[in-house]
Amino acid sequence: MDELCEVTGLDAPNERGLFISMLASRLPELANIRQHGRTRSDMLEIVQACLRQPRGLPELVDTLTVYAPGSPPVQRIRQLVTTPPVLAVLPEAELREARTLLARVPHLDAHGVLYAAAGDLPLPQHPVATLGEAFDLLSRVNARPDGLLPLMVLVEHVAAALDGSGPDRPVATGLREWNDAQAVKLGLATQLDSVRTDTSGDTTAQPAPACLVVQLDRHGMDPDRYLLSHWRQIRPGPWRPQRGEDQVVSLGEVEAAVERLVFQAEKDWAGRPGKPVLEFILPVHLLNRPMEWLPLASDSAFAAALCLSYPVVLRSLERMRAPHFHRRWHNRWQLMLDTAETVCHWDTAGRRGHDPVQWNSRLTADERLVSVALNAPPLPGPEGSLASLETALRAGVPMAVWDRRPGTSGDFRRRAKKLMKGKAIELPQRVQRLRNEAATAAAAQRDVHVGRHLAVLFDDPNRIVDWSGSPGTDTARVRGGHDDEGET
Repeated sequence: MDELCEVTGLDAPNERGLFISMLASRLPELANIRQHGRTRSDMLEIVQACLRQPRGLPELVDTLTVYAPGSPPVQRIRQLVTTPPVLAVLPEAELREARTLLARVPHLDAHGVLYAAAGDLPLPQHPVATLGEAFDLLSRVNARPDGLLPLMVLVEHVAAALDGSGPDRPVATGLREWNDAQAVKLGLATQLDSVRTDTSGDTTAQPAPACLVVQLDRHGMDPDRYLLSHWRQIRPGPWRPQRGEDQVVSLGEVEAAVERLVFQAEKDWAGRPGKPVLEFILPVHLLNRPMEWLPLASDSAFAAALCLSYPVVLRSLERMRAPHFHRRWHNRWQLMLDTAETVCHWDTAGRRGHDPVQWNSRLTADERLVSVALNAPPLPGPEGSLASLETALRAGVPMAVWDRRPGTSGDFRRRAKKLMKGKAIELPQRVQRLRNEAATAAAAQRDVHVGRHLAVLFDDPNRIVDWSGSPGTDTARVRGGHDDEGET
């Protein structure tokens, strides 16, 4: 059903009417399919009507192929319809053995490993919470064309992510031994060796969330105006953002422009359950602006800040445009994903005995430091921590937090330490909860709550978007821009 709703065009009532007419030309019994005016309800009526006909589903697929030739959702629907039922291949006792090993690896990002192992298989709308859930999901999926079971591919990806060393080495060894035993029984040793070679040394693929990415860049012709570009990732999965139309705005016009973009993005996300993320790619001089508190429905009594409905994070425009820093950025991001706890480097700028050379050197030399907590807002001058943030960006640090108010409080340090506990990939969601806590606090506490002033940079190097041209530039130069078929 989700794949059918993804077919471009079928979100419009008149297009659904056209599609029903095309389907009825093959199956006249379907000419009077009830229409509700809502995409998902109409799709349910179409599928149910097809299920009542002996050749309903094959005719549905053939009609979709004519309606949207080459569409990825249609190709996935064809695979689902033509794939034979899944048969149990491995006994439950052996599946239980693998689950036991996977349960000893709670720190890996389960949804990212699932995405890496699934290949072209459709992903679930909701992220899986554990490797065991991912394993069980793939245990219900047919073998790949080479005969290898997708769950064996997942096991191989987990073993590769553990790297076979340190405290995780026994688990990695056990998983590979389990896979070897299954491959021998099923006569798939050659296929498993091929996957093992492909995954050796590779980083685990990370699915992108549904998101709206807004970028601001100073306009070359007028330093008081900005080029506002945006991209929409419509559904979770492979990074295939669609670039929208660019605008030239003043800083005072950003609020209204972002509000319009969010409402437009919600039309794309309508009918798709999930939790989209908002990201602002900003030049360093704008990073201290509280973008997460921009209002929605600002012209009504129902206005509420962005951060109450979405996780909102910042990203660095300068680093995105500096590929000579990207290798270190990728290294630290992968370390961040592979470790159970986030290792934070605490800023000392503005404090007695601050040694900038020592602080910078340690941060640059130790790639385990995947986040920084600034002692002051990233502003120039002796009272700011701009130099510390710039050092962190050059060193490839993907995460940074700070209090936008001058003079960091003890409460900020306590809250920041708590935020850094748990899986790093879930930091935006933890930050959203803290901001919601600030917004719903008693009136006397609302404006002084740390969540009201917390800034968070959370920058994924695998999701590059950047258009550094000017309005009217050839869109083929856009990084991250895709057409409706998901191709660059």
